[in-house]
Amino acid sequence: MLIENILRRRISPEVFARHRLLCGNAAQFQGDERDVVFLSIVDGPPDDGQLAFRDEGKNGLFKKRFNVAVSRARNQLWVVSSIDFKVHLKNGDLRRRLLEHVHDPQALLREMEVQGNRADSPFEKQVMQRLIAAGYRVRTQWPVGAYRIDLVVEGLNKRLAVECDGEKWHTPEQLQSDLERQAILERLGWTFVRIRGSVFFRNADAAMAPVFAKLHHLDIEALGPASESKIVADSPLVERVKRSAEALRAAWLAEKISSEQIEGELAVH
Repeated sequence: MLIENILRRRISPEVFARHRLLCGNAAQFQGDERDVVFLSIVDGPPDDGQLAFRDEGKNGLFKKRFNVAVSRARNQLWVVSSIDFKVHLKNGDLRRRLLEHVHDPQALLREMEVQGNRADSPFEKQVMQRLIAAGYRVRTQWPVGAYRIDLVVEGLNKRLAVECDGEKWHTPEQLQSDLERQAILERLGWTFVRIRGSVFFRNADAAMAPVFAKLHHLDIEALGPASESKIVADSPLVERVKRSAEALRAAWLAEKISSEQIEGELAVH
């Protein structure tokens, strides 16, 4: 409401209507789209410097709201934030994951390429891509002594081993050997979940559901890519918008100061 009131004071009703301006929360944009969306993520961090952790919420409620908010833009999504995500937000926080992405949109693609090159099969690569797209930190062909684990999902304090049983790469004889290897590693403290290729290629979502359920049960956080985000230079468009925004803020501040001075003089008289 505050943002809309400011806009209506500065923009004529004709311009407001022509550009189909709409201010609201994620729910108000459900089923709607705009060419350009400005998403505001503002907060005042507490004294200890970090905000309370925001996870996906019960039944993924918060995740669904974020998905709606960031998917309404046809052309451009601008995120306006008062938060330094490296200081104010914990690893795996939904807001941090979004801010990390908008600071370096190519990070996920780079991580998929790096880990995908290490994958043992196209099946493993597709499973890995789905896990990374969901925000998890994934390592492929993880060495444990003389053994290797297809995929390992890392959290802050826990890990989940994911084995991909594709018929082309895991014959019945090989599968028996894999199960014996799994039993040895489980005695060493590893937790496993297995995905059958025949199930995955019939219904990938159904095949991945037990994996995500196990990750949730183990409280393994979605930490995002392992590689550090690169410092991405702003495009000329971003620089123009920033300059225009600063000019507007300066003009509005000057108006506010002038208005306050006039009110002060009237009060004196």
